[in-house]
Amino acid sequence: MCKGLFKVKSERKNKGTDLISYLKKQSVLAKGIAVCFAIFILASCGKNTDDSMFQTSESAVNAYRTYLSDMRSMETLSTEHLIEAVNDWQALRDSVFVRIAKDTADHIHAKYETTIQMLHDSLQTEFMRLANSTPKTFKDVLLIKERTSPYRQDAELAQAVATAEPFFDSLDSIPLYRKTAKNIVSVYKTFLAQTLKSGINSKDELLDFIREEDRLFRSFLAHLPELADADLSAITGGTEQCCLSVFQSAEDGKFSYRDALIYFAKRTDRRIVLNALACRNDIHQDKVKTDAQARAYVWMLLQPYIALDDFSMAVLSDMERVSLHGVAEQMPSMMTRLNKIIGTGNDQWETLPELFIKVMVTSI
Repeated sequence: MCKGLFKVKSERKNKGTDLISYLKKQSVLAKGIAVCFAIFILASCGKNTDDSMFQTSESAVNAYRTYLSDMRSMETLSTEHLIEAVNDWQALRDSVFVRIAKDTADHIHAKYETTIQMLHDSLQTEFMRLANSTPKTFKDVLLIKERTSPYRQDAELAQAVATAEPFFDSLDSIPLYRKTAKNIVSVYKTFLAQTLKSGINSKDELLDFIREEDRLFRSFLAHLPELADADLSAITGGTEQCCLSVFQSAEDGKFSYRDALIYFAKRTDRRIVLNALACRNDIHQDKVKTDAQARAYVWMLLQPYIALDDFSMAVLSDMERVSLHGVAEQMPSMMTRLNKIIGTGNDQWETLPELFIKVMVTSI
């Protein structure tokens, strides 16, 4: 397994549509940035690919078959044991796949490749069964995401995150803009447009951009209940373009790709956590009144489980982890409350933790 920071792997139709569309695009944007992480990190994995515990493809296949048999013999797994099993599986998978890839490249024992893939598919099926063998909560989803991330023990990454954290801690001391919701949206649009015009040409400018964007975003969240029918397409588009601009500037050598990766990962994590906390506070303060608002808040509350990937989980601060777990514990009461506003007794949301875990398993 590769180790080290860079060596691991519109028009509105209904009230509330634009806010939901904006949030969905933000989720897509976060995933797009995660793809950038993956491309860059995996591109650095070209070396040290011979690291396998197996000497032959046959021994690798036999080990994978034995592990599948062990999993099939288990009836249930608690969350803690599921995490341990997933980590064991990932370590074994990496070693097996490295061995098979080497032999396939050398045109030796290529026949084992198909067998390994069949065993891997069967293991995914077994892990999905075991993941659903006991009830799961939103907090379980976070725990599994955190403790199975391949980046969780990366010392180089941890050091880079620690270096960036004082900057993000300082953002909380910057006061919000005392403007109306309409004016905040206008200022936000102008800021993004000006940034695109001038570009982000150094690390200092990158930090200036994150600092001002954070202030605008927090000011935006202060008016969240009022913005359910706002046209946010200009903010969505401008944010996407600014994000792309950052990575293009890194590609052009204006600042390091390392800084772009770490600071933008931290910036995206912070936005997701702040959004979740704002939703919780608005719900508790009875600020969510309409069907459109409630539907938008449901989507926002689900963002941490949708948008945070392995890398994102690894760069969360301790305080952000505590905040997310606090929100996760209150998810049942908040979802029930939002359903009442929407006018439905639908409790299908209770199956979402199992669904999110299933998606994680199928990505292994």
